[in-house]
Amino acid sequence: MKNLWWSGVAALLCLHVTALFSQINFTANDAGRVPAYTGYFMYGTNGGYYGTSWDDKSIADIAAGNPSKGVKGAGSKTFRPPLPEYFMEFYGYDIRINEFNHYASLGVLDNTVMLNSPSESHRDNTRYGGCSDESLMFKNMYEPIWDGGANGTPVNENNYYALYVYKTVTRYKSYVKFWEIVNEPDFSWSGNAWKDPGMPDNWWENNPSPCELTNMKIPIYMYIHMLRISYEVIKYVDPTAYVAPGGLGYASFLDALLRNTDNPVDGSVTADYPLQGGAYFDVLSFHSYPMYDLKTWDNNIGGFAFWRHSDAAADAYINLKNRFDSVLILHGYNGSTYPKKLFICTEFNIPSQSFDNMIGSAEAQRNYMIKALVNAQKNGILQAYMFVLGNAQDETGATDPFALMGLYKKLEGIGPATNGGLYKQQYTDEGISYKTTSDLLLHWRYDSVRTNALQLPANIGGGAFYDGQGNYTYVLWARTTVDQTEAASATYSFPAAVNVSPWMYRKEWNYSATGASATIQSINVALTGAPVFLNDNLQPLPIDTTTTTRPPAEKEFAVSVFPNPASVNPTLRFTLKTNAPVSVKVYNTEGKWVASPVTNRKFVAGSHAITLPGVMDLPAGVYYCSFETDIIKVMQKLVIMH
Repeated sequence: MKNLWWSGVAALLCLHVTALFSQINFTANDAGRVPAYTGYFMYGTNGGYYGTSWDDKSIADIAAGNPSKGVKGAGSKTFRPPLPEYFMEFYGYDIRINEFNHYASLGVLDNTVMLNSPSESHRDNTRYGGCSDESLMFKNMYEPIWDGGANGTPVNENNYYALYVYKTVTRYKSYVKFWEIVNEPDFSWSGNAWKDPGMPDNWWENNPSPCELTNMKIPIYMYIHMLRISYEVIKYVDPTAYVAPGGLGYASFLDALLRNTDNPVDGSVTADYPLQGGAYFDVLSFHSYPMYDLKTWDNNIGGFAFWRHSDAAADAYINLKNRFDSVLILHGYNGSTYPKKLFICTEFNIPSQSFDNMIGSAEAQRNYMIKALVNAQKNGILQAYMFVLGNAQDETGATDPFALMGLYKKLEGIGPATNGGLYKQQYTDEGISYKTTSDLLLHWRYDSVRTNALQLPANIGGGAFYDGQGNYTYVLWARTTVDQTEAASATYSFPAAVNVSPWMYRKEWNYSATGASATIQSINVALTGAPVFLNDNLQPLPIDTTTTTRPPAEKEFAVSVFPNPASVNPTLRFTLKTNAPVSVKVYNTEGKWVASPVTNRKFVAGSHAITLPGVMDLPAGVYYCSFETDIIKVMQKLVIMH
């Protein structure tokens, strides 16, 4: 039974609630109107504020890496910044253009931006549903969205939210792929969101009251109207962009979105309000903090049973995504009745210490991060933005699980603005594991067919990833099963049908810090609870030997290209045991020879680092860099980004 919001309804009905003229003639319910996402899975971060020693550009440097400053970064290649209206109105709508240009220069793509938070003069001061708190959203939202250009823009300037969306998206559309409407609109302290159908005040059978929606304080119908305004304006400005409700945590709230319209009286269908909320977004953005989900009441023991280990946490992450998906399918978003919704996850993590009997250790956190990133790609999540870039508190004395979720240790006070331009950040173990995953899998795609061919037993987790050029990386681990321990072991042999090399390179979770790899056989691979990365591609091939019974001597020559991906002419590093002539050739993905940075140049024995001139003259894309001497040829994949 739907609740009626009598407080404030009279004011709403005085507004223009006749049919609104639309600049677009479609919704997300129409076939073909959810754009196909063809980009790569992106490794994202939420930035955070760390005091005056950091600004947005230096934070971006340590997230994405900035070779020009010698900053390695954490491997993040997409960001999730807010652009709230109160900020844009005060500073001007171009205030963040320079920052977004800087992000792009670091190879940061397909960002997600939050739209929310009106300026005080544009805020609706109504107290809805008898709530003691005023609304936190925009007034005049039920004014017409469009006015045909009467005031210089196609939107009605009296509809403050529509104007804010139009001005923001017009300026930032080239940097942004996903637009989130209000961060965590379903955040609530009431506890009713957790309740099952049949329980008092549950959200499956009752709409959440405005007072329960902590971040909005409005009826859910008005939030659906925000989605409607957002969808119409964003799609008008950029039809290729995606609209998402901002970071949902509760499947019951999604159900309420999908069963109500934006009718301000009761959410029912009328001529002016013909469609439920699912018509006004393409993508479901969700948040996952599985430390809350790793226990259940057990009558046999008269208390809670726990499973606080990284695989249980990674499974809980995907289980939440699947709960959302089941609600979407129930309402027809299955690809036949209506187009399927896409998924992104804009916050996820577990803490590195335990609070209130939650999961928490540096080992569990680092393992969880890799497993969650792998599982996200296995389950069709397009982007994953971990929370958060840096710890808010020191490891000793921390009082909050969210304070210890950083890729870096506490950042406050150690930024370049107050340290003579020096970057003094230190990785956490999680930061190392995150960067390892991004470094080794960025621009690779999950291959479900290859993964199925691995025939992984129940006690082994992982997947296969493909670079599009015949090269595979396999991420494998022994699944953890015991509460509060990451100890696990298993042995795996690649099936003959997969046809991998007898020898493989093995890289551990901390490869981004150590740079170390081991050459192992592809049978009887020893696994623990910490994921490893295995590949049999891009290996050195001795030119005049045909044997495959011994590992190639990559370590002997220590060939590497840095930075990779490259936004400046990269450096080739290698070691020679004897004097030798060296040639370097660059091939495109079709095998065409496109550049020769080094031709038959003589080098003495020892270690060398040489710049590869002219490489950045090539178009952005994937290439293969060939290092050749008279006895060996080593191929390294090189990604060029402008």
